[in-house]
Amino acid sequence: MLYGVFFLVAAGGLFWLAYRRPRPRRWLLPRPTAARAVAAVDRQHRHLQAGGLLGETVCEKTKSHFRELLESGRVDQVEGELHAGLDYAVQVRALTELASPGATCVLERQLTRTLSGDPVEQSWYWVDVAAGLRQLGRTEALPAVLRCAEAATGLPQGDLLAAEAVCFPNFTAVLRHPNRAVRRMALLALVSTVRAARASTIDAVPLVRAGLGEILADVAGRADANADPWLTGVVIETERLFRRLGHWTRFLPPAIRIKAEQQAMRLWATADRRLEWLSGAADRLLARFPKATTDEQGAALQCLFELRADVAKLFRHLPDRRSPWWTDAVRALRWSRSPVVGPVLAGQAARYARKLRHHGRAAIVLASLRGHACYEAERVLLRTSSSANPALRYAAVGSLGWWPPFDPDRVMRTLRVARTDPDADIRRAAVSALARLGERAALAEIAAGLCSEEIAIRQGGAARIASEELSWSWPDLETAAESNDADTALAAAEALECLRERLFGFAG
Repeated sequence: MLYGVFFLVAAGGLFWLAYRRPRPRRWLLPRPTAARAVAAVDRQHRHLQAGGLLGETVCEKTKSHFRELLESGRVDQVEGELHAGLDYAVQVRALTELASPGATCVLERQLTRTLSGDPVEQSWYWVDVAAGLRQLGRTEALPAVLRCAEAATGLPQGDLLAAEAVCFPNFTAVLRHPNRAVRRMALLALVSTVRAARASTIDAVPLVRAGLGEILADVAGRADANADPWLTGVVIETERLFRRLGHWTRFLPPAIRIKAEQQAMRLWATADRRLEWLSGAADRLLARFPKATTDEQGAALQCLFELRADVAKLFRHLPDRRSPWWTDAVRALRWSRSPVVGPVLAGQAARYARKLRHHGRAAIVLASLRGHACYEAERVLLRTSSSANPALRYAAVGSLGWWPPFDPDRVMRTLRVARTDPDADIRRAAVSALARLGERAALAEIAAGLCSEEIAIRQGGAARIASEELSWSWPDLETAAESNDADTALAAAEALECLRERLFGFAG
């Protein structure tokens, strides 16, 4: 009995000590402090991005402290005090305002440090440092900023890092860098920046001030007839930016508006050459594809999707699902004009849907069926729209209504049932499909989103019309684009340009 009590006490003590140690820790019980810290840092930086300010008193105190340490040669102590948390933004600002060579070197070394295992938190720290180095004119740090932007790809912070890189004074020189990897990262940063500006997730004013239009015009004007998919992505985004600058200038400050108009004129002067280059881009990428590396093939498929090129001839059979670019390949097959591709994809979707472990792939194939108007595709979509898996139901319902139905009664009945689905995303997909087929109630619901009192709902409504290609709502978009509210007008203008591109291509 005594031994049993001893072992219980010892086991409890060891468990408590192990749980109190932050690492290494291999217990199943979670500790929520890390999640709370990440959320706090994220909230802090979103506040700062929205125009919030840091406390002046604490910034001055930190700056005086760092000045004393740097002047006494204790650089290591300064670096040791830079740690993850809410204080990091204050510390970076203090070093930026000091602007001494020692402070600048300390900041630059932060781009190679890992302060947090959470990618969102770490990316915010990189954004702080990149902004400080740009303000200090530390041009030598640009390659490191580009590497951080690439590491944060897919996160909103990645777009902010890309925009910071584009605003560096030597960014144009990096686009001609002898290192191919650095050039590729710079081209990726350009594409990410323009896409984020079009989506209004980053402010266009600093980009216009930094000469984004001139940078793009220079890159597109020097583009030679090669099959570089990253360069192709830049030329595509250059053409898109050119078509939107006119909308942006309405809401830019007068001084910036003049620069925007000058950049628009520069882009207009090279418009014919740009369209001619884009007209042959798909053929160049298709010819290069068999000899390209895996990364290059994935980037090429993404560009071919944007160009709506027929990629069916790249694959003697269906794309190998073991390929890292399988998703991009299936997505690009949406634009195939071969009458064989639709039935083959429908058969593959049906096979994947029968196995639980392949449901993710089934959803991808189902989404690509929206480009294939055939009876086999419609039959698979109707059957899968009643699946127990919400992801499959969403993919199937969202792929209906893209062509006149072969069985109109069954399609309308299926969509009206989906309109009452417990899943909100599926209900939205059903309403969009009904709107594509011209149902008045669905069109009225879509139009109501553009008249909402909430700015976010109006912006989401415009984006929905563009992504779902609801051409019936074109007049409503034109009305919203004339709004005096900048957020609404820019979102509607972006949707209009997206619809115009999808209906008429780049030549429209």
